[in-house]
Amino acid sequence: MIWADRTIEDIKKRFEKEISSKQPLIIRDEKTLSGRVHVGSLRGIVIHGLIAQILKSEGVDCKFMFELNDFDPMDGLSEEFKSLKEHMGKPLFTIPSPEEGHENYPMVFGDEIKGVVERLKLPIEFYMLRPLYEQGKFNDCIRDALGNAAEIRKIYEEVSGGGKPDDWYPLQVVCEKCGKIGTTQVIGWDGEKVTYACKKDLVEWAEGCGHEGEISPFDGNAKLPWKVEWAAKWKVMDVKIEGCGKDHSAAGGSRHVAAKISEDVFKYPNPFDIPYEFLNIGGKKMSASKGLGASAKEVSDLLPATLLKLLMIRIVPNRPIEFDPEGKTIPNLFDEYDRLSDHYFKRHKEPDEDFARTFKLTQLDTSIDPVDLWQMRFSAMIFVVQMPHLDLVEEAGKLKGGASVSERSGATEGPPVQPQGMLTEPEIQSLNDRALYVKKWLSSLAPEEYKFTILDKPPQNLELDEEQKSALTKIAEALSDESLAWEGSAIHEHIHKVKEETGISPKKLFQPLYQIFLGRNSGPQVGWFLSTIDQKKVCSVIKKSSHS
Repeated sequence: MIWADRTIEDIKKRFEKEISSKQPLIIRDEKTLSGRVHVGSLRGIVIHGLIAQILKSEGVDCKFMFELNDFDPMDGLSEEFKSLKEHMGKPLFTIPSPEEGHENYPMVFGDEIKGVVERLKLPIEFYMLRPLYEQGKFNDCIRDALGNAAEIRKIYEEVSGGGKPDDWYPLQVVCEKCGKIGTTQVIGWDGEKVTYACKKDLVEWAEGCGHEGEISPFDGNAKLPWKVEWAAKWKVMDVKIEGCGKDHSAAGGSRHVAAKISEDVFKYPNPFDIPYEFLNIGGKKMSASKGLGASAKEVSDLLPATLLKLLMIRIVPNRPIEFDPEGKTIPNLFDEYDRLSDHYFKRHKEPDEDFARTFKLTQLDTSIDPVDLWQMRFSAMIFVVQMPHLDLVEEAGKLKGGASVSERSGATEGPPVQPQGMLTEPEIQSLNDRALYVKKWLSSLAPEEYKFTILDKPPQNLELDEEQKSALTKIAEALSDESLAWEGSAIHEHIHKVKEETGISPKKLFQPLYQIFLGRNSGPQVGWFLSTIDQKKVCSVIKKSSHS
């Protein structure tokens, strides 16, 4: 059983009463729109979205609500938006958009992440935070928080060890004079209004105006600080399920502070938690504040939606995801997707139920059965799209024909393979779609080892021992047979026969073949690779190299 199904079982046990009474389970997640949403944030979105998908597929009423937080103060700016420095400390929603087509600054990023998530077809409902404050949804929690300020200070101290001053109140007011929220400090509460000061040096990233005033804290005039607000959101939204980054769930972390406030102050139970680890780029934790890694949009543009989903769900949540877009992560991810499909469609000799289940859940609509499409492997496509003399569909047909023997052997069941060269229309469409991603990766991120050019002549520094020369001579002779079907499986069979007859090691045999034609020690499957080059040329070049 995979992690998602185990999680679903735990959720059903905890909320058995709610489920039986048809009460919808609210699943929630959020992102503060202070900058471009990094790909690491997608992990939480996909985890929560997947849980919602499975629950819905099993007849459990639920809603996945994702908050676009537009009410936090602007406390940092990336280099591309330095022109907005004058707005530091203001609520995000008050800052004008630096780009056309967006309501304000935070929605530059809100609209971007909406576009990314839309591709994943998750059952998600977006909502903005500010309107909830303005509609008075948080008024009761604000009153409870101010009335229990001493208790909240005690919770901070006992749970996290980070105490607050005795005069600290859990609220941030929007200054009536300068409009900033990050620079204000509440200094009194009489049960109806708060007194506050907008301090010049309260924070390092913004300067207050010095104004002091008195105002009602309700209906959008103020907001709760984030750990208190987190707890308040659970009550306001009636949240039943909400995971978070593993660092927040650590002992003494933000989740523990919020949970204690929720239970003791707001009298609301801590939601079901799904702690998840970070997504690392090149071994580094994704960080919006430090600019490490890529945005969700940049990474989503590199992958089909199904593979983007696979990237986020393939590993149990409490383990980190290592993602190196300039390394082998993307080719390996495509290969893993294809291997999982082999298990789902029972093409594998020993189909694994967990692998099959994972493949099913990578599909955008998990309520219907996936269609069995033959796929050209990423590694093969890397080569084909770089060879101007090759036709992608034609080469795919050759490989599919070979797969009818090699990939289906030992399969327990599965649909019959089309004859060689006979790709279905959906397979051709899938082939062309994948080729676009391969080309994009090759042009922007691929290491040099994946970039192929067929040499006009063998490298001059080629060094072969007598065993290798003898084996290559035999290969040239075997492949010179004019009656030989010039296709990958037949070529591979003849080369393999020479290997068996001579007893030469695979490395000593195959490495020279790649060196002769590609100038490197490895490459695509050798039989198929040689089939893409003229037969007479292959034999002539191998023969010449074996006598050099």
